[in-house]
Amino acid sequence: MAQSPTEEQSSGAGAVSLRTRAFVDALALGLIVVGLALRVRLHAGSPLPSEDAVSWFLLGAAEDVAVVGLAGAAALLLCRAGASERAARALLGLFGGILVVLLAAWGEAVMYFGHAPRSQDLRVASRGSFALYSLDAALGFRFALLAVLLVAVFRAAFRWSRRARVAWSTPARLGLAGAAAAALAALPLTIHQRESARNAAAVAVALVREESPGGASRGVPASGAPDARVRVLVRAAGPPSFPSAEFPLAQVPAPRSDAAPTLPAGMRPNIVFIVMEGLRAEEVGAYGGTIPDLTPNLDRLAREGVRIDRAYSPGTHTPEGELALWYGLLALPEELLLRDAPDTALTGLPEILRAAGWRSFLWIHDSDQTFFGEDRFFLPRGFRTIDGRDFDPRDTRTSWGYSDRALARRAVDAIDRLERPFGAMVLTISNHHPFQVPADAQSTIAIEQPEERGFLRLPGLAGLVGRHTVPMLRTVHYTDEAIGDFFERARARPWFAGTIFVVTSDHGLPIAPLTGELTAHRLEELRHRVPLIFYAPSLLAAGQRAGPASLVDAMPTLLGLLGLQGPRPGVGCDLLDPSGCDPSRAVVMWNDEARMVSLASDRFVYHAVPGDRAGGGSRDERLFEPRNDPRGTRDVSASEGASLAALREVASVYLDRYPAVVAGGRSGLPSPPPGSP
Repeated sequence: MAQSPTEEQSSGAGAVSLRTRAFVDALALGLIVVGLALRVRLHAGSPLPSEDAVSWFLLGAAEDVAVVGLAGAAALLLCRAGASERAARALLGLFGGILVVLLAAWGEAVMYFGHAPRSQDLRVASRGSFALYSLDAALGFRFALLAVLLVAVFRAAFRWSRRARVAWSTPARLGLAGAAAAALAALPLTIHQRESARNAAAVAVALVREESPGGASRGVPASGAPDARVRVLVRAAGPPSFPSAEFPLAQVPAPRSDAAPTLPAGMRPNIVFIVMEGLRAEEVGAYGGTIPDLTPNLDRLAREGVRIDRAYSPGTHTPEGELALWYGLLALPEELLLRDAPDTALTGLPEILRAAGWRSFLWIHDSDQTFFGEDRFFLPRGFRTIDGRDFDPRDTRTSWGYSDRALARRAVDAIDRLERPFGAMVLTISNHHPFQVPADAQSTIAIEQPEERGFLRLPGLAGLVGRHTVPMLRTVHYTDEAIGDFFERARARPWFAGTIFVVTSDHGLPIAPLTGELTAHRLEELRHRVPLIFYAPSLLAAGQRAGPASLVDAMPTLLGLLGLQGPRPGVGCDLLDPSGCDPSRAVVMWNDEARMVSLASDRFVYHAVPGDRAGGGSRDERLFEPRNDPRGTRDVSASEGASLAALREVASVYLDRYPAVVAGGRSGLPSPPPGSP
């Protein structure tokens, strides 16, 4: 009996039934429509959507057609080769489902980071702990809704295939359509936020081809002089002297001016870094935040301490902030040194203080120290390390660990047991996505602006803020409450009066602000600008410094205040000495997610995306004057050619010369201070 073309089986090798071809038609159309819907949501929910919206959507659609068309052609060719049509349809459906889930996950990452993330960021995000800690009910609901949508698409394709009387798909047609769409997507067109529009399969290929982190940082020989041009990154005034060609960042600072604050002769105070997770200067009242009583405890510290107005994080990950504070070093492009090479030879504050008589060091965090491997970095350097695994299981928890108020209690108790003088670092975690306010919060903050909810931003609701903004503001207020707890407890301790506290944040966040226009420049400010406060009411008079400054300045500032004027490493300068920093200095920042280098000087802010290693140079190069244009809407590159060239040269040295010096163990001093491990 002759088989109908709509029956389940193919009628021999080389023939494909109408049913399977119709299924491919319907499924391909459904997947392309779902991809379009996901990009509509991504464009609406991104903190900085593409300025070339039509081209951006067309690029995404072209890549979807390319991938789906080529996958459909492959499925039909399998059938022509004699494979079971049922199996071919199942494989195509599975491929389509995985593709849509990956595209949705890519969209979530872009909306959180504000840019298309790099392979290094996704390697961090793919770790089980990151995924587990970042889960929230809203994310689960969105993926559940996506699953329902996928089931509906598959059922519709199945039903259509059973009653279709005509089908368009053939291997030749699908292959030709896919190849043409791929060629269109590959055109070298300049499209703002191009990477965020891409199909998940194309993204996966690009990420696999991306150079592995650390590849450009290695290669310094065991002996010999690294490139001395890295000294352009040293921002001290004076100028300092450089005693070693082999260690080009080692410097002997110029004498401090008489106007710089000093401590009583022979005093050795304790040093405590309070590092808040992802807390931006934008929201802090003392830095111009507009929400009343959002950060009352930080505002008090800023009034009573020395506030640095324009302070920036050198990177966008916690280990980069830690490296800057302890070792005065900038972030390494493409590499997290604390995680990827924890045994790199370094000289910094721990070694210098220990050689000068400081007796104990502590690192305490209310999350998991193994996430970035800080234990492998700090333990060999003589630190006692405490993390969430050491907390009482009855303490209040959130998705990322124990609460910041629990940390405040544990940190003060742990510091009580340190031998003085000591150095310590206390890192919070509660102000981390998904921004859950812990159950031990004592107060709440009223946010008048409505929170964005739902799957899509609808017409007429443009006034709603970003989906993460209001939850983040609530956890900012909670972290501020925990900071108040810490200092309330610390003030009652005998070590408080002899302690210098440095209160800051590891980095900012690419979360939409509550008010105001969001531009590419402002997004970078939100990613890097952080509070920086030196607080020691018994030792240091209140005041403020204008900046620009960086977390790398903390180490030389403390060494200057302590009177330890011997050779020092790093690229920072003494912020408390009126003549300690070069007035023309430029603060260097690296945004790993956007792969963007930024420099902030007294007058200008420079942003550039480096070119690839083969072509060199930079693209998307922009220059702004924040005094006259704080939002960054007017690029002055064309009219400020000399300033642009000078900042470009510093960025080039940072990208091309600096990583090898640090990763090669040549950022420190020619010989370690006596007594260092």
